[in-house]
Amino acid sequence: MNIKNLTITLLFFIFSTTICNGQAAILVLIFGDKVASENFHLSLDVGANTSFYQNAPGDVQIGWNFGLGTHTKISDKFQLVAEFKMISDRSRRNTPKILPVPNFADSLISEINTSWSVRYFDVPILVRYSVSDSWHFGTGPQFSFLNQATEITELDLKNGNEATINQDIKNSFRSVNYNWAFEVVKSFGKVREGKGLDLRLRYVMGLSNSFSDNVSLSSNINVLQFIVTIPFIEVPVPKSN
Repeated sequence: MNIKNLTITLLFFIFSTTICNGQAAILVLIFGDKVASENFHLSLDVGANTSFYQNAPGDVQIGWNFGLGTHTKISDKFQLVAEFKMISDRSRRNTPKILPVPNFADSLISEINTSWSVRYFDVPILVRYSVSDSWHFGTGPQFSFLNQATEITELDLKNGNEATINQDIKNSFRSVNYNWAFEVVKSFGKVREGKGLDLRLRYVMGLSNSFSDNVSLSSNINVLQFIVTIPFIEVPVPKSN
């Protein structure tokens, strides 16, 4: 990676962490083609997450992911792919309660359903190997930074009414997770004026406990992701005779 590409990647990371998702996407739409070259380009990524909590009760809930990517050519077969996923959902249904319901309310409740709304900011740094123009395999570390953790408690009251309590549980999760990612990529050409489209299946293996020491839960989080990537690549201009 040369100095220019490294500078663009660092600026891209700063913009991604300081501006909203829509503004970041607009920046890529405007400037993606401007900074693209044969050895470097940007991308927009969007897809679905399925998260698996090891040793933690609850049910899988499908969420979504959204982010931006930088792609740097290392050689004819290898690329360095650094992504900045501002949204990476790891929510879960039918979870145990972390924060208690006030004691005075116990006599008023007939049923309690609890879920966790959990979002991370993911930074995967992958080395990709191209088997052909259409198939690629990648692997590398991923650092996940906790962005939001809310416990949603839905109450059915004995008088027939319903109530919902949202409580912040960020202190119950560690602020940083360490992971390792593996992915397979299928590339399709002749989309967006020949600039391509990538379909990616990625497995992210959690390497660290996601919960903090002040709760009794202990679990690594593994994530299966389906990602659609729209690259912004410079299209060579045919030479005139």
